Amino acid sequence: MTHINAHLGYDQVSAFIDGELSPKETSEVEEHLANCHPCAIRILSATQLKAATRHVSERFVVPPEALSRLTAQLSPEASKKPAGVYTLRSWTWGALAASLILAVSLLGWHATRQSGSLAAELLDQHLAVLSGGSPPEVISSDRHTVKPWFQGKLPFSFNLPDALPAGTTLNGGDLTFLHGQPAALLRFNIGRHQASVFFTQRSRDESEPATSGIQSGFVIQYANTHDLRITAVSDVNPSDLARLMSVLVEAQSPR
Repeated sequence: MTHINAHLGYDQVSAFIDGELSPKETSEVEEHLANCHPCAIRILSATQLKAATRHVSERFVVPPEALSRLTAQLSPEASKKPAGVYTLRSWTWGALAASLILAVSLLGWHATRQSGSLAAELLDQHLAVLSGGSPPEVISSDRHTVKPWFQGKLPFSFNLPDALPAGTTLNGGDLTFLHGQPAALLRFNIGRHQASVFFTQRSRDESEPATSGIQSGFVIQYANTHDLRITAVSDVNPSDLARLMSVLVEAQSPR
């Protein structure tokens, strides 16, 4: 791979997220992504799709009777065999087809549900953080490390406060999407509770932020600045989350 002047191709995106590039090629792609927002979004989208498919396959098990039906439909010859007699090849392709059909169906249902409710999407992403156990993409409690990591990866910038409320710590951050928009997901601890805070670009026709409240036992709070929407979700006391939101909003003021 030579120096990248155009956008990444499909094979390059696939090889990059699968870790199949050489160190030199990986370095070239990373350099390109730092200066090409469209390609950075493509990489992020492909990575999230891969992660979502993996989570679906880990979370759901195909019922044996459904697998048998799909195998019989996809392999007519197998349906003529005595019950319980399948070749390894026919079983493998049947299982693969069943898994793919189930994954696509579940992902389609999940996307439909998310598109109808910002609150549901917020809860999904926060619960994924709580249950996933994976560390942030950038691991640091230092705002001077976390903020620069997002530069070039998002079509907007944001500030982090000099000091956080007592008992609150920054754990790091991730690139993500929220309601179809690229977003910065910052992870905080407030005491023993985890909080997910999303920064997205505010649309020009957006007036007041959505109404804050509690859904499914989680506190969801919204705030708008001149250029940004800040959204937080946690199971912490609402007043504690409000203090964090207040300092985050204040940090966006011109200095």
